[in-house]
Amino acid sequence: MPPKLVVFVASVFVFFVFRADRKRESQVSSAIIWPTLWYLVAASRPFGSWLQIWGVPLPGGSGNAEDGSIIDRLFYGALGMIGLYVLSRRRCNWGIILRENAALTILLIYMLLSIAWSDYPFVSFKRFVKLFASVSMALVVLSEPNRVEAITTVIRRSAYICIPMSIVLIRYFRNLGVAFDYMGTSSSWQGVATSKNTLGQVAMTSALCFIWERVRRGNPKEGRWIDFLYIAMSMYLLKGQEGHISMTSLSVFAVGLSVFLMLQRFKHRPAAAGLFFKVATGGIFALLTLVIVHSVVGFSEDSMFGEMITTFGRDLTLTGRTEIWDDVYQIAARNPIFGVGFGGFWIGREANIPWNANMSWVLGQSHDGYVDAYLQLGWMGFFLLAAVFLSSIKRICQLFESDFEYARFCMVFFCVIIFVNITETTLLRGDHNMWFLFLVVILAAPRYAFAGGAEEEPAVTPEIEAQSETGWEPAAHS
Repeated sequence: MPPKLVVFVASVFVFFVFRADRKRESQVSSAIIWPTLWYLVAASRPFGSWLQIWGVPLPGGSGNAEDGSIIDRLFYGALGMIGLYVLSRRRCNWGIILRENAALTILLIYMLLSIAWSDYPFVSFKRFVKLFASVSMALVVLSEPNRVEAITTVIRRSAYICIPMSIVLIRYFRNLGVAFDYMGTSSSWQGVATSKNTLGQVAMTSALCFIWERVRRGNPKEGRWIDFLYIAMSMYLLKGQEGHISMTSLSVFAVGLSVFLMLQRFKHRPAAAGLFFKVATGGIFALLTLVIVHSVVGFSEDSMFGEMITTFGRDLTLTGRTEIWDDVYQIAARNPIFGVGFGGFWIGREANIPWNANMSWVLGQSHDGYVDAYLQLGWMGFFLLAAVFLSSIKRICQLFESDFEYARFCMVFFCVIIFVNITETTLLRGDHNMWFLFLVVILAAPRYAFAGGAEEEPAVTPEIEAQSETGWEPAAHS
């Protein structure tokens, strides 16, 4: 079949999927389109990249990593301003939001201050603005009357486009959907995303969302064929190309699905659910500690950790990650307390990484979110991020008593995100879909912080009313 015809057929398919989705009982306002657009771009490629692919002439294009993309800057800036406008219409009380999210507020203030000692302050500032704009988008979602429905709507509608179009690009537009190494001898699927790992994260998130939809809604006929079809397509992409599977995404999906299914047993036992959450996160952080120790001292193949790594088909360098960490640790040692400043480490070939000057590719992350936080913000930022984790764990445990479904979503994706950041970087990246989900999970947004409610609120059905009684009147820290 001609590639252009395939694109047309896929577009018609997506159109009818959206039509079918509209038949589901609407429990979100029209403002949800803005965080959905944000998430859609964050889960695929920058807006400017898509315009270039479509042949739209763009301004700029100097090739200087410090300049960045004017189009992307305008895109994220405009959405950030729209988010603030929506929140103002909903009469968001920022005093309450800042107070209820004290740990995150302190971290953001520290990140803003760190721009002062960045070698690239303008780049750092632009990245901070993008990150703050992502906070406004997350709050738009959380200020909806039915936040559970709002969250699933954002992920689901984004997946409607990303999942089938990724398959189309992989099968029919290999120059876009398949990535080749710098030698041109090896390839891996990337679909609409920027790499196999990012595609794996999108597929993993999509599969978990549609599985959650099936369990949460019971087994209604409405939307059933869509959910099962997208679960199948997501698993196909998650499997990846033979020999180039994203083991991180597969293992994270297994962890997320296991946590989700286990929580079914605690639906009417919130205290037990909270204890299970603490044990699960404790296990993930213990694994993180082992990986960090291994990156410094290097365990042998005969050690327990070495045997565990090789059992999962990985080498002891974790596919070259320990070699990267060894190099960046030496650079970070120049300013271990405060770091190089938020957003001031990975800037093309221009900053901090002289050892990649002769390579055909440019490294843009350390493949560990916690290492990247340390590189940018030093030990101060690392411990502030840890404080955000601890306060979030406490809040989610309290949520189990008032809104089990929302608490289950928060727990599953909190575990998924802290796990994926052991070998990938999504934390503190304002244009990453996993960072957006992390904000949705950790932000405390009590109902009384939004005196205006949501514009164009849907009609109040008994289901919404019941959920609002439990979902919007939680304990003081909800």
